[in-house]
Amino acid sequence: MKATVLKRDRRFELRNDRGLGVQSYGEHNDYPQQLMEVVDASGTGKSCVSVYSKFISGKGFEDKDFYKKIVNRLGHTNDYISDQVSKDLAEFGGFLIHVNFNANFQICELQHIPFEQGRFKALDPDTGFFDKVAIHHDWGKRFINLRKWKKDDIHFIDFFNPDPVEIQKQVDAAGGWANYKGQVFYFSNEGERVYPLPIYDAVITDMNTEEGIANVSNRNARNNFLTAGMLINYANTNKSAAEEGKEEQSELEVAVKEFQGDDKAGKMMYVELEDGDTKPEFVSFKGTNYDKEFNVTLASSQANIGKAFNQPPILRAENVGANFGADLMLNAYNYYNSATENERLVLERTFTTIFQHWFEPTTGNYSITPLSYEVEMTLADRLGDSQLKEIILLVNDKTLLFEQKISIAKTLFGLSDDEANGLIPATPKTV
Repeated sequence: MKATVLKRDRRFELRNDRGLGVQSYGEHNDYPQQLMEVVDASGTGKSCVSVYSKFISGKGFEDKDFYKKIVNRLGHTNDYISDQVSKDLAEFGGFLIHVNFNANFQICELQHIPFEQGRFKALDPDTGFFDKVAIHHDWGKRFINLRKWKKDDIHFIDFFNPDPVEIQKQVDAAGGWANYKGQVFYFSNEGERVYPLPIYDAVITDMNTEEGIANVSNRNARNNFLTAGMLINYANTNKSAAEEGKEEQSELEVAVKEFQGDDKAGKMMYVELEDGDTKPEFVSFKGTNYDKEFNVTLASSQANIGKAFNQPPILRAENVGANFGADLMLNAYNYYNSATENERLVLERTFTTIFQHWFEPTTGNYSITPLSYEVEMTLADRLGDSQLKEIILLVNDKTLLFEQKISIAKTLFGLSDDEANGLIPATPKTV
């Protein structure tokens, strides 16, 4: 017997679209748009992407001057650019930043380009080379009812390369600085000039499953949680006129249709029968109750989605059996800050690369401050019961000097100078 290794297909198809001059991103060149629709339809997926994005962007740049610096004619700041880039990195696994140069070959402006608007230029079949990113506002053709889709709206822009020699070649090819479109910094978590995959790629089906179960629940609610069936209305043979019978059947049909829906739950329908009439009969289409199976499937899908993001459930406001204790939240924040450190480093390296060529001096500090859980927390809340007891013992310890207590409080318990000095009384000086 011969065994073979099975390998699943990629989520999206790669091919040259000669008509548009781009590398198709999915069968219909709309894979990023499909991702957005799947995530938006999944409650757990939407929450996970939002939390992931917030931890990537953190509290913003450490350097407050750099944080607030306006970097384009639209008035956007570095912090705004970082926040938008973090959202794209979380949802798609990649991001785009457009940069403009001045005549001294220095970067003088940068803007965020929504990731779903970018495609690679068609690959040369002989050399395997391509050197531009194609930008269009609606590759997925989701807004053609608002604006006609035109090939002329595609803008081909060179990849980021700050070499003055290359910039001059691009300027000459464009017909001068007035026609030059700048460059695009393209980041992909799959590597250089490769379309990215989101970190939740393996659980896209789970997100679809969650949407499907929500649809079933919605239909149940909209139909009073009643089983389907058929209403049998026996023909009334006592009526002398056939048309009169047809009229009554039509009225009953209208009444039954109007009685459907969640807003009719608990209401009463009045039906009047005359002598000799046969009352209508309802035959229920009874089926198996799948509520338990649906709950199990839903819980499994939600757990799989959370695992793909490597995300503690408490960060998505899920009750983990111990409510939302300060210790649990603090540990969750610390853990997920560690889990998303590489993504923040990607942003730091990106801004370092770009601002090395900025037209005016900067401090050179492009570090991002991680999120912290300190919302209206007292020192006791932050320390927790066990550490609070230890710090009380330290305060009352008669064998240690004031300076030793301060050092221990700062080193072992993470207290700031003000917290340590405010908590530990100074040792009175002896005369």
